[in-house]
Amino acid sequence: MSFVKVEKNQSSAPSETDMKKAMIESGGQPGEVTGNNAARTLTYTGTVNHTVYENKLIDIAKGKRTSWNFVWADASAKSSAA
Repeated sequence: MSFVKVEKNQSSAPSETDMKKAMIESGGQPGEVTGNNAARTLTYTGTVNHTVYENKLIDIAKGKRTSWNFVWADASAKSSAA
């Protein structure tokens, strides 16, 4: 299972709905969203281009490039580190 954590930088973390919508539009299958306005984590499956997701989320949630910090954990990254 992969996940992306979106942390508050200049704006509160985006809503669960916005995060899931951006994931679907980026080609991933969203799972559970946990967290609060300081940081939200979305689990997902599928192959997602990080830049595409970040741009979709900025567009959907009406943010800016500096609104949030993104932390990615991909299944592929975990398997290559083993």
